[in-house]
Order: sequence, then C-alpha cells, then structure tokens
Amino acid sequence: MALNYEPHLLRLSDDILLHIMSYLKLEDILTLAQVCARLEKISKDRTLWKEADLRPRFLTHSELEDAVKCFHRGTKVLASTGSVKLLSGKVPENTECLSPALFELVTQATDLETLILEEHFVNASVLTYKCFPSTLKSLSMENCKLINVPVKESYFFNMATQTPHLESLNLNGCLWFEDHSMMAISKCPKLKTLRLRGCAKVGTCAAYIFLSARFGFENIEVLDLRETAISDAEVRAFKSKPKLKRLYIDGRVHRRQDSEEADRVTDRGLNTPEEFVPHLEVLVLTNTEVRDVTLRHLARNMPNLRLIDVRGSRVTEPGVIRLKTDFPQLRIVCDFPDWTVDSSLVPSDWWIDCDFVFQEDIKRPPSVPTLRDGAAEPSRLERIEIIDVGPGMVRLRRIVDRPLLFPAPVPQEAAPELRQRETPPPELPRPEDQELPRSPESLRSSSAGSSSPPQLDNIRDPADPPS
Repeated sequence: MALNYEPHLLRLSDDILLHIMSYLKLEDILTLAQVCARLEKISKDRTLWKEADLRPRFLTHSELEDAVKCFHRGTKVLASTGSVKLLSGKVPENTECLSPALFELVTQATDLETLILEEHFVNASVLTYKCFPSTLKSLSMENCKLINVPVKESYFFNMATQTPHLESLNLNGCLWFEDHSMMAISKCPKLKTLRLRGCAKVGTCAAYIFLSARFGFENIEVLDLRETAISDAEVRAFKSKPKLKRLYIDGRVHRRQDSEEADRVTDRGLNTPEEFVPHLEVLVLTNTEVRDVTLRHLARNMPNLRLIDVRGSRVTEPGVIRLKTDFPQLRIVCDFPDWTVDSSLVPSDWWIDCDFVFQEDIKRPPSVPTLRDGAAEPSRLERIEIIDVGPGMVRLRRIVDRPLLFPAPVPQEAAPELRQRETPPPELPRPEDQELPRSPESLRSSSAGSSSPPQLDNIRDPADPPS
C-alpha cells in the first residue's frame, strides 16, 4: 500500500531549517520570519546574527527596529543602507531610519565593533556623535548626507573620548565634511585608516590640516585623499608621519576647477631632498602634476615602496623605463601599456582603481591673468607658517607672496614692429632630460672611441702633467 506524502517546508526539523537559513541573506531571513511563528522563532537564532549586514535593501525605522531585537552580545557588525539614492536628491521627509532611540537599543544589546552606514540621511541636530556606540573600532559613513550640520563645532567634536578604540574611519563621498573636523579626528589615539575620497572641501583651509598632521594622527597607516582639494603643503605635512604606509592622492578636483599651479600637487610636494620616508609602501599620484624627476627621488628615499600609480600625471615613458630599470622590483601603474603592471598582481586591499580612465576633456588651468585685463586680478600665493610657542601651543603666521605680474600681450595690429623684435626665450632642458655628470676618464674614453664634440676632447684632468 502506497503512502500519500506531500513535501512541505515545515515538515523539516528546526536544525535543518536553521541550516538552510544560514545560507540566506538577513533581509531574506526577515521576510521568511513573517510567514509563521515557528520560522520567526528560528530566524532569531544567535548564530544568524553575528554579523548583521542588511545591505543593499533600504529598511524603514520599524523594520530596522525588528532586526535590532535579534541582536545579542555576539553581534559585532551592523551594516545598513539609507534612502539617499531612492530620493534622488530630494529633501528627506520622514524617510530616515536612524534615530537616537535605535542607537540606544544597539548599544544596550551589543558590543558593536563595526558600524557601516551607507547613503543615509542624518539629522546632525538629532543624531549626534554622542549617540554612537563607544565600543566601535571601525566606522563607515560613505556617501551619507548630513542636514542641520552644526556651525560652532564639528560633528565629530570630542570624538576621541566617545570612541577611544576607533581604528578605521571611512567618510568617502561626504561632501559636508570640512577641514576643521580633521582636528577632532586627529586626536583619536588608535586611528590607523582614514578615507576621505571625494570630500571636495578638504584642503580649502590648510591651517587645520597642518595642525592635525603635526600634532595628531600618530598611528595613521593608510590615508586616502583622492579627489580632494589638497595641495603640496598638505602632502608634505602628511608624508612626514612616521607610520604611514599607504598614501592616495588624486588631482582631478583641481583640473575640474581650473585651479592655479600653486594649488595642485606638483613635484614640490614630494621632492624634498632631506626627507627620508622608510615606511611608505603604496603611493598613488593619479591626475597630479608630478614629473619624471620626482619618480627617481621617491624610489631612492622610499626603500620599502612596492607600488606607485602615476596614471594621468606628467610622467613620460622614458622616465618610467628608467625607473623600472633602476628599481625592477617596484610595481608601476602608468599610462603606458608596455610598462604598467598587470592588475591581477595588485592586491585588492590596496584600493587601486582598475577601471581608471584619464579625462582628456578636462582642460588645463589657463595662464596667469594680467593687470591690463580689467576683470582679472593678480594671483596671490598664500602660505601659513607654524611657529612653536610652547608645549602644546603654536602660533600661525600668514605669508603672502607678491602678486605675479606679467605684461599683457601686445596686439599685432597695434604694434607690428614690436612683434618682429620679440625673440622666443631659449628653452632650458628639464632636470629629468639631463644626463648625470661623468668623470673625466669616462669622457676621454668615450671621445677616443667615437666621434665626440670637440669640447669634450679638450677636457683635461687637473692631475695630468701639462703638455
């Protein structure tokens, strides 16, 4: 006699159902928990909520509150996605799922170490930084938008006291982040990783960056400043940190804004003769004004340098060839396919953009304006000098260089005779194109074996007897 058996999910034991749920995403587990009371009970098992990654689905406040009820002391990670993309730039109205009450539930139920908040609207006047769990070691607020940002003090004010164990901070794409907040962040004693990619306001006030780099960030190892407004002065300040291992710089913001040469990252920010940086391993200089002479300097003064990215810069192919010849172990990512390193050989945790495309449509900054142009003003190069006054005290002094004055071009129809008299200035060779000096013996040997210029044949060693 045949038995009539109809397969059904609920006929399985709780252990088998729990094992099946372990392969599901948490958002699917929350949906499955609404089927019946039995599945709801199984979905709250502690083994399923060690890492609460609720991305990429946007959860409302009530849905996120239901998920928090499943948290326990073993829950170390919370990741959530907000409604920034859903609103497409509109003003948020009762759409934000974060609140002080929700953060209080998380703090009471868990010892959270990693908090990832992506694309959230945060009301800074309601959800202050004091609401964040004090046990955090890693915080990410990538592409978050803050409204009602405080004016008198930074949103991260007293950050070192509230989260003393913080080691990693990700603020990529936070357009509201400004330089004065660097002072509060720099005081975190255990901070090792800081990501500020796309924070366009970083670099607009150099004084805060100078002070934070000089008196803070003692344990910083990874610093991402790509697509910010930093210049040579800020690069020199951070490059001197003794434990810095990876530094990421990109000058795309300056090229979009047609900023002046003094505001961009050039050879002056990196080519410091007396500076020795032994710990730096990864250096990204995309879309900067760096040239060949800086490559040779960096390779000599950074013995542990393992990778350098110079795509979109002023580096030439002969300069890359010479660097690769002198330092064969160095991995170079450049615009020349024959000499760039294979992307498969670059570790993924080095944050190197594999789909990098240099934007040729971005125009170079125009020439310096002249005084004869009524609408233009002479450029003024402003610097700030830090003077030590006493222990823990400094004084800032502004140094303003004289304006760069250049005579306006004379129209050809107004003075044709002046145009004929003008002669172009002689073009001086660049430092990277000049050959290294050789000894007199090598010069004499080369001149004897080949047809050398007559001035090389006349070179005489002072130790030789007179002829």
